[in-house]
Amino acid sequence: KEFTPVKYFSIDRVFRSETLDATHLAEFHQIEGVVADYNLTLGDLMGVLYAFFSKMVINLH
Repeated sequence: KEFTPVKYFSIDRVFRSETLDATHLAEFHQIEGVVADYNLTLGDLMGVLYAFFSKMVINLH
């Protein structure tokens, strides 16, 4: 089977089994992503992260 580049992203609620207190909740949100292709570099990852956080209106400078 021939390799096909892929991109998968998920934003989900995550639950953890911990005692609740003023600083810990049992639920939080987690973002995960996988990009698979040939010739990808750290610069590609940095570009994806920059675009993601820019769209969330988070200043990176």
